[in-house]
Amino acid sequence: MEYLKYILIGIAGGTLSGLLGIGGGFIVIPALIYFTKTGAKQATAISMVQIFFASAFGTLFNYLKKTLRIKYALYFGIASMGFAFAGSYLTKYFSDTTIKIIYLSAVTLSLALFMLRSYLEKIGKVAECCRIEDAALEKRKLFKAIPLGMAAGFLGGILGVGGGFLYVPLLVFFLDLPLKVAVGTSLMIILINSIPGVIGKILSVEFNYITALIIALSSVAGARLGVYINQKVKPVVIKIVFIIMLLVIIGRVSFDLAGF
Repeated sequence: MEYLKYILIGIAGGTLSGLLGIGGGFIVIPALIYFTKTGAKQATAISMVQIFFASAFGTLFNYLKKTLRIKYALYFGIASMGFAFAGSYLTKYFSDTTIKIIYLSAVTLSLALFMLRSYLEKIGKVAECCRIEDAALEKRKLFKAIPLGMAAGFLGGILGVGGGFLYVPLLVFFLDLPLKVAVGTSLMIILINSIPGVIGKILSVEFNYITALIIALSSVAGARLGVYINQKVKPVVIKIVFIIMLLVIIGRVSFDLAGF
């Protein structure tokens, strides 16, 4: 039964990763803590391994489906790596309450950007479609990805999360990527950032490698399922699921801050 729990947790995390372009830790970490006998530090380490596998195969699946912008992912991802480390290092100077406030603010910003983009599409200011861009516009967007990556990486480092909940809205709103392409690109960014994360966890945290491997391999199947669903459903469905996820996070953190 314990192994079945790990398999289901991996599938759930991988599916969410492939569908929404996030790491999956949003499900994996609390599931490990509350439904198994895994400690918090061990849960974060196992989640990091799961994120690496899910994002790696999710990136591959999106590459094959041509819903991935490699250049954007490289510029954004590489820019975010160093700042993610800086954010992680500076976390020790913040109180738990401050981190929760930063987390709540970041998620609320993501939701606002997502909703604003949807509104602009609705009134015809922007259209969610792939189009051929001239070299000058492409270059401007690539350079815009660098400061976005720095800011997102720094926040992700402070919060100890993959950052997919922030990457997707930033890619959609500021780089004008279609939602499904933003999801695929976000997975590659998460993959880039997960590499030093996995190394750090292996060096600093003792955890069960068998459990991590079971969850990671299960997450690959989940990522395949998530990408498949992403390709089959309309963008509006993905938007609704993403918005619900952000609202759940906002509600949970708000309750924590209120002392419930």
